[in-house]
Amino acid sequence: MRRAITLLAVALIAMIGSAAPAYTAPEEPRAIVQRLNDALLYVMQNAAQLQFQGRYDYLEPILDETFSFAEMARISTGQYWPRLSPERQTELVARFRQMSITTFAARFDGYSGERFETLGTEDTVRGGVLVLSRIVKGSGETVPLNYVFTQIEGNWRAIDVYLEGTVSELAIYRSEFVSVLNREGYEGLIRRIDEKIARLKG
Repeated sequence: MRRAITLLAVALIAMIGSAAPAYTAPEEPRAIVQRLNDALLYVMQNAAQLQFQGRYDYLEPILDETFSFAEMARISTGQYWPRLSPERQTELVARFRQMSITTFAARFDGYSGERFETLGTEDTVRGGVLVLSRIVKGSGETVPLNYVFTQIEGNWRAIDVYLEGTVSELAIYRSEFVSVLNREGYEGLIRRIDEKIARLKG
C-alpha cells in the first residue's frame, strides 16, 4: 500500500512539472543589439537587391523586437501625451513606428566594407542598460552607436539611440515634437511625420 501511494505521488509530481510552463529569461540587451547589428549589415550588403521596401520589410520585425516605439512616442511628446485621446495615442505610436523603421531602411542603404562591433554594457542610473556599439568603416574610422534599454513588461527594449555616442535621438525628437505641438497642434505633428516619411522614402 505504501509503495502504491509513493508511486502515485511521484506520478502526480511529474504531471505537475510537465504541465508548468518553462521559464524563459528576458533576452539580454547586448544580444538584442547584436541581432540588430547583424540585420543592419545584411541589408547594407544587399541594399541594391532589396531596394527600400525590401530593407523595410526585413528590418520591421527585428526593430519591433528591439525598440519600444510606444514608450518612445510617449516620451517624445512630453506633457502633451496624457492630453491626447487613446485613439490619438494609438495613431501617433503607429506613425512613430513607421517613421522609425523608414529611417533605418533609408539610412542603411549601401555597403562599403563596414562592420559592426558590440563592445559591452553599462548600467544606467534608472536601472536601465546602455549597450555600447559602433560602426567600423572600411577606412578604419569608427562611429559610436549606443542604445539605451529599459525593461518594459518584463522584456528589455531600447528607448533611445545615441548617435555619434553622445547625441540622443530621443531628445531630438522630443524637442521637435513639442515645438510642433506648441505651434501647430496634433494634426500638424502628424502632417510633419508623414512629410518626413515621404522624404525618406524618396
